[in-house]
Amino acid sequence: MGTRIFFFVIALCLVVAGVWAYHHDDELRKNSMQLNLGDPNEVVRELLGDPSSEGPCGSLTAVPNGCADEYVYKYYYSIFNPQYEVVWFDSSGKALGVQHVKTP
Repeated sequence: MGTRIFFFVIALCLVVAGVWAYHHDDELRKNSMQLNLGDPNEVVRELLGDPSSEGPCGSLTAVPNGCADEYVYKYYYSIFNPQYEVVWFDSSGKALGVQHVKTP
C-alpha cells in the first residue's frame, strides 16, 4: 500500500510540474510580445517576472549597439530544444529589444 501511494505522489508531482511549466511558458510567450522598445527595467520585470539569468550582454546572441545589460528568460517546457527570451537594456535601464532564441 505504501509503495502505491509513493508512486502516485511521484506521478502527481510530475503532472503538476508539467502543467506549471506549460503555463509559465505560455505566459512568457504572451507577455514578451507586449514589450516595447524603451520600456524601463521595472516594466520588463512586471511583465516577465524575474529573469532566469541576468548579466552582461552577449551570453546567447550577438549584442546590439549600446547594450549594457541582458536578461535571459528560459522556457521550461522545451527540454530537448531549449528556448529563451533575451531582453537587452542600455545604460539607462531602457529596453533595446527582445529576441526569441532557440539553441541548435
